[in-house]
Amino acid sequence: MRKRFLYLLGILILISFMENCAGSRTKIADMRDAPGKFNEQKVKVSGKVTQTFAIPFLGQSLVKLDDGSGEIWIKPNGWVPFEGQEITVEGTMKVGLTFANKNFGLIVVETEKKTKR
Repeated sequence: MRKRFLYLLGILILISFMENCAGSRTKIADMRDAPGKFNEQKVKVSGKVTQTFAIPFLGQSLVKLDDGSGEIWIKPNGWVPFEGQEITVEGTMKVGLTFANKNFGLIVVETEKKTKR
């Protein structure tokens, strides 16, 4: 019985470790609190699209994403998510992007293909 318990405990610990290493998500609040730490770093963010600024026929857009801890602009790679859509994006966080005379402050530029949550 004790061996079975230790075996099961070991499997649970391994699964937990693998989930954390497989690309844990970064909280938007953490990026806003320490932008220098995350600038030009790979991040993975998930949340709900709250605002879209798009040119659909060119497949270009900027969207505001809310993960519950804060909001950040996302530059998807060749796709346009809809307002209200739940998405996950992997990309590089950048500080100080200006587009069409609007300063977007912090932004995550997607480097991977689109993934839904």
